[in-house]
Amino acid sequence: MTVSPPQLGLISLGCAKNFADLEGVVAELKDAVLTEVEDADIVLLNTCGFLKSARDEVFANLRELSDKKVVVLGCLAGKFTSEDFKKYPQLFAVVTSANYKKISSVVAEVARGEKVFLAAAEPVKFERPSGKILLGGRSYAYIKIAEGCNNGCSYCLIPYLKGRYRSRPMEDILEEARSVLKRGVKEIILVAQDCGFYDGGKLPELLKRLIEIPGDFWIRVLYVYPERIDRELLSVIASSDKICKYLDVPLQHGDSGILKEMKRPYDLKKTLEKIALIRKMVPDITLRTSFIVGFPGESEEAFENLIDFVQKIEFDHVGVFEYSREKGTPAYGMKGQISSRVKKARRDEVMAVQQKISREKNRAMIGKTVRVLMDSTGSGRSERFAPEVDGEIRVDGGKVGEFSLVKITGATEYDLRGRVV
Repeated sequence: MTVSPPQLGLISLGCAKNFADLEGVVAELKDAVLTEVEDADIVLLNTCGFLKSARDEVFANLRELSDKKVVVLGCLAGKFTSEDFKKYPQLFAVVTSANYKKISSVVAEVARGEKVFLAAAEPVKFERPSGKILLGGRSYAYIKIAEGCNNGCSYCLIPYLKGRYRSRPMEDILEEARSVLKRGVKEIILVAQDCGFYDGGKLPELLKRLIEIPGDFWIRVLYVYPERIDRELLSVIASSDKICKYLDVPLQHGDSGILKEMKRPYDLKKTLEKIALIRKMVPDITLRTSFIVGFPGESEEAFENLIDFVQKIEFDHVGVFEYSREKGTPAYGMKGQISSRVKKARRDEVMAVQQKISREKNRAMIGKTVRVLMDSTGSGRSERFAPEVDGEIRVDGGKVGEFSLVKITGATEYDLRGRVV
């Protein structure tokens, strides 16, 4: 009697790094058929554990999957215990990243109705995936270049969840880049918790190697902390049309006292000098950052300093997060915890300030002709927009998965409109 392969559904929560992991996990599967979650026998739930809101989303999904066999992967997997099998009957397996290469046998065991608990400490070296299955038919692909983090920010769980920083071998990254480009991808997006720390400062070398690959494509770098940005990196970014003139530079706050408590670089004069250097060496660069409001001890004065800082730096894109009190981090026990009401109000105020800045920067694009990568019918991005976190360009015309020249005809605070020329 022939046994049909299990029907497998996928849910990936959290960041692009998590999604890149899932594409590697799927490449390990041998006898499974991917399908929509509602039609699946087994669901791989790729979790995020960075914030309480992310963890709440994990358990909300788990509860909704009560009629499925669920395999938990991702950042939060290491926090599950064998006792959770009793609490959630639909939970059939827990697999941490050190065991991803065993996923095919895990799925087979789950299909037979067995329970599997494969939790292990994060590996010391980067775990090289066997391959990559591009999910979602996208024009871009995330390539993870490192795992873990050494920064030790006082509010952050990542070092506890993902371990110490470990870089992926450069040749492995180049091989994956060549592979996805051959499959029609037009934008390679390098991701890590801190791309600038890659292999002790070899991000410029990696970029040089990537631009040597033949073809018409973009390279985008996300998550480069300001202290990692130097003249060598900026020279490489400026040197090639293949590299998007775009950097995501996590700054976290604009008050030196709060930054010191966060265990982040707190010399704002140096930060402003670094931003000036970036703009001098890479003219017209697009800059994105993220801030945290409501950190313990954030006084009205400290918050006003953040507002002033946002107005002073005039970044193109800004994400604002309310501080999440995470047990196990140094900030958890700090005095001066801020109420949810105040955190939300402060987030709204920062976003209102940034919206005005973003609107003016987008309006300045009207009349210009830019190169746009068409992600879907009627929607694309110039190098100013990273997928999923920034805006889009609504375009009349253009071929999906290809570049088009587009004249910008309209703008809002987040998006642009244009037509193919």
